[in-house]
Amino acid sequence: MNNTYFKYAFVFLLFITTHYISAQIISTGHTGKGVTSYSDNDTIFFYSDIESASLTAMPPPGGTNVTYTWERYESGSWVNSIIGNDPTFIDIKDGGAYRVTVNNNGVVAGQFICWTLKPEILSLAIDTVYVNCRTQFETKITTKELGYVNLIDGSPLTVDYQLSYSWTSTLDLIDEEMSGAKPSITTPWEESTFTVSVSAFNGAHTMDDSYLFSEPLNGVKANFTYDVFDRENQNELSETSEYKDLTGAFVGSSEIVVNIKSLSKGLNKRYNIDFSNEDKSPELELLEITFDQLGSYEMRVTVKNSVSGCSDTQTLGPIEVQEIELEVPNVFTPDGDGTNDEFMVIYKSIKKFKMVVLNRWGRKVFQTTDPGKAWNGKIGGKNAAEGVYFYVVTAEGYNKGESRKMEGSVHLFRGN
Repeated sequence: MNNTYFKYAFVFLLFITTHYISAQIISTGHTGKGVTSYSDNDTIFFYSDIESASLTAMPPPGGTNVTYTWERYESGSWVNSIIGNDPTFIDIKDGGAYRVTVNNNGVVAGQFICWTLKPEILSLAIDTVYVNCRTQFETKITTKELGYVNLIDGSPLTVDYQLSYSWTSTLDLIDEEMSGAKPSITTPWEESTFTVSVSAFNGAHTMDDSYLFSEPLNGVKANFTYDVFDRENQNELSETSEYKDLTGAFVGSSEIVVNIKSLSKGLNKRYNIDFSNEDKSPELELLEITFDQLGSYEMRVTVKNSVSGCSDTQTLGPIEVQEIELEVPNVFTPDGDGTNDEFMVIYKSIKKFKMVVLNRWGRKVFQTTDPGKAWNGKIGGKNAAEGVYFYVVTAEGYNKGESRKMEGSVHLFRGN
C-alpha cells in the first residue's frame, strides 16, 4: 500500500511540474529579460520598441478547449480582463504588469505574471582624469527610472540598469583594450577622438558620445626599424634571415653595424638603447650600433618625452654575431668567364688579416691585409703563368684568443 501511494504521488508531482514549466509567458521584440526581486516566477521584459511587441502564453501540453484570461495591474488591482482562445496579447505598455490565467477545459492550468519596461538613456558625456602618462576616461550617464511594484506587499521597486560599453578611437596605434565605464590607457601622443557607445539591456536603448583628446599630448609611441650595413664583400660569409620592421633576426659576420631609424610618435623625443645581455643605457643622438663580440643581442630602444618623462620601449633583433671562420680554395681560373676568376679567402668575423701569395721560387706576387680583396691572377698588370702558387694566411678574430693560420698551395688554370 505504501509503495502504491508513493508511486501515484510521484506521478502527480511530475505532472504538476511539467505542466507549470510548459505554460510560461514569452514575448516578441524584447532585447533582454530578468526576474523580479520579490519573486523568481515573475518575468521582466525589456524593449526598445514596446509598441510593436506582444505577449504570448504557452498552451498546456495536451490541452483541450484552452482559454486565456489577460489582465493588467492598475492602482493596486487586476483590471481590464480579456478572455478568449487567443494566447497572444498585443496591447502592452511601458511599466505595465500583466497576468494571464490559463484554463484547460474548465480547469485552471496555471497563472503567470510579467512586467514590461522600456529603458532609456537620458544623457551621456565623456570626461577624463589625467595623470601624466596615464589617462582615465569616465562616462557620466543619467537614465530613466525603471519602476515596478512588489505585487506581494505593494511597495515600489526599481531595476538597476544593465549597461555595456563599446569604445573606438581614431588613434589606431593604441594597443590597449578599452572596456567598461572607466577605461585607463596610455596618454595619447597625438590628437585623437575617442567614442563610446553605451547600450542598455542588450540594445534596448543606445547612446553615443565622443571626446576629442587634444592636449596635453604627453605620451609617446615607440616605432623603430633597423637596417644592417652591408660591406658587400662577396667572399664574406653572412647568413641573413629576412627581418621585418618590428621583429626579426640577423645572423652574420663581425663587425655588424646596425642603423636604427625612428618612426616614433610624440613630442620632445629623445632616445636611448640598451641590450638584454649588457648593463648599458647610453643616451644616443645617432642610433647606430656596432656589434663585434660573439653572441646574440637584442636591442631595447626607448623613446622618451623629455618634458613629461613618458616613455615607450620596443625590442629589435636579435643580432647574432658568429665566431671566426676561414677557408682558402686550392684552385682558381682567371679566364674572365665570371666564375672563380679570383683567388680569395672565405671568411667570417676577422679583425686582423694578412694574405701573401708566392710563386714557386718564393717571390711575393700578391699581398693584402683586407680579407675582402682578392688576387686576380696578374703580376705587374700581366697574366701570371699557369701553375702552382703558395699562400700564407693569418687572421685574428674579435674575441680573445681567436686566431687562424693557413698555409698551402693554389693551382692557377686558364681556359683555352
